[in-house]
Amino acid sequence: MHQIADVTVPGTAKKLFVEGTRAVIYSSIPRQSGGYDPYGGSGGECTYGYDGCVPSGDGTETEISIFDISTLSAPRLVRSIHSSSSLIAARRVGKAIHTVLGQPSPFSGAGTYVYVDLPEDATEAAVNAAYGRALDQRLREIDAQKIEGQLLPSWSDSAGAPIETGLYTSSMPDGTALTSVLSVDMTTADKLSIASVISRPGWVYASSEALYMAVPHQQISGWGWYEGRSEKELSTIHKFAVGADARATSYVGSGFVKGRVLNQLAMDEDKGFLRVATTTGHLPSPNAHNTISILETKNGELVETGKIDNVAPSEDIRSVRFDGDRGYIVTFKKTDPLFVFDLADPRAPKTLGELKIPGFSTYIHMMDPTHLLTIGYDAADHGDFAYFTGVLLQIFDVSNPTDPRLTHKEVIGTRGSSSEALTNHLAFTYFAPKNLLALPMTVCEGGDTNGGYGTQMTFSGLMVYDVTAQGGFKLRGKVAHPSAVDEQQYGSVNTWGYYDSACSNWWSNAKSEVKRSIVMDDWVYSVSDTRIKANALPNLGADVKEVSVADPDAKPTSPYDY
Repeated sequence: MHQIADVTVPGTAKKLFVEGTRAVIYSSIPRQSGGYDPYGGSGGECTYGYDGCVPSGDGTETEISIFDISTLSAPRLVRSIHSSSSLIAARRVGKAIHTVLGQPSPFSGAGTYVYVDLPEDATEAAVNAAYGRALDQRLREIDAQKIEGQLLPSWSDSAGAPIETGLYTSSMPDGTALTSVLSVDMTTADKLSIASVISRPGWVYASSEALYMAVPHQQISGWGWYEGRSEKELSTIHKFAVGADARATSYVGSGFVKGRVLNQLAMDEDKGFLRVATTTGHLPSPNAHNTISILETKNGELVETGKIDNVAPSEDIRSVRFDGDRGYIVTFKKTDPLFVFDLADPRAPKTLGELKIPGFSTYIHMMDPTHLLTIGYDAADHGDFAYFTGVLLQIFDVSNPTDPRLTHKEVIGTRGSSSEALTNHLAFTYFAPKNLLALPMTVCEGGDTNGGYGTQMTFSGLMVYDVTAQGGFKLRGKVAHPSAVDEQQYGSVNTWGYYDSACSNWWSNAKSEVKRSIVMDDWVYSVSDTRIKANALPNLGADVKEVSVADPDAKPTSPYDY
């Protein structure tokens, strides 16, 4: 294992697709078009929205670089596409890539208001005159704005292909931003198809024929609300038509659901119907509850055809999974109720079964059609509340949906232990052909059931399990990844050879040194921000090869610099 090529892209590389002989790389660059940037060009990726984050981009501009990788040792840049908007998400259908980009209005956030100082005894005439001056100032600012790049996104394409754009409004007025879906074929120099809607960005889910975006809204006391809506918290669902033909992208329409979604897995399309799981309210409010809504597209609108409301009163959603005619939701307050839903009839959905156990799952994976494989946190009940303890792996048997059963359970570490896979499903590697589960993990010991964090890191790296529905979890081995950043910063290790600085994980923002893993043949590859390791599955404790991917001249000053 060794590096065979090195190519440069503008700015900072963020995401990529590889399909056949093409690689598509997304990178962010500082804003070139000027104008107000409410995000400040910063902000981490939002993958799990329990604490209120919603995918909104980082305020930078976006470069899409398409490389021909027919000769792997010599990647060749064949096309560059630039947008003044910020990357939100992207999906691939065949050779078509569909990129969601967001651009805030220059009039949203700071700069929206003009403040005028007046004495307390100002006359009505003085107030009116001050208002007139402020209005004139605001109108001059509006007139000075550039249409392209500030009010509307700017686009450029090195291929010189036509750029076909469409701008739409929705049934939910939201003039604070513009969100676009840009579609392009990876293999041709065909036109760019762009559909934009006046809306803030949100959570993105895509099927092979449609892309949906859920945008949360919450009523603020004293402010207006949307006509005909009685809910205090709801989400707009925008639908775009996408597919393997990048030229056919268009905006379809919008609708509403009660509450807010947790992440992209809270949405799913089946037989043309969209199912959405949402939460209204926040713990510890006794009014918190959950809803499953089913929407159908009719005449450019997403219309509710079925709903299950008031699911798990006083609790909130921690994970969701849809699978064909079934839906699975895990909620939490003190215990972990797993709910099973029958969604076969979109006009009459119903609850089938429920199971209450300690702890909760943050991600549900379909192990097979009748078993769920989950990761989350164990919990210790303390009467009115519960403390999260170690990382929790579970297998549920849902072959009888009216009587779901927990069949296997594995607890890793104590409070403070963490895994990237807890809040980002891309880090969760279940390889069914070999019955293997590979998880990035930071294991901390010494915690207790009374809220005390473990302060002794006993492992950092990749943990690999043999997993079957019948036999449960058996640890096959570990691939160690001590933090190179910690080593430079802190210089010394504990008894186990690790650095204790990462043992203060906050549960809904889970992190680990290892970010991703891949199983190929009889090897497992583990990837961190600084290196890639290859290890043989029969002997995971022995590193076969390591390739550094860090800048050797970088001098980090804290563990967060990477």
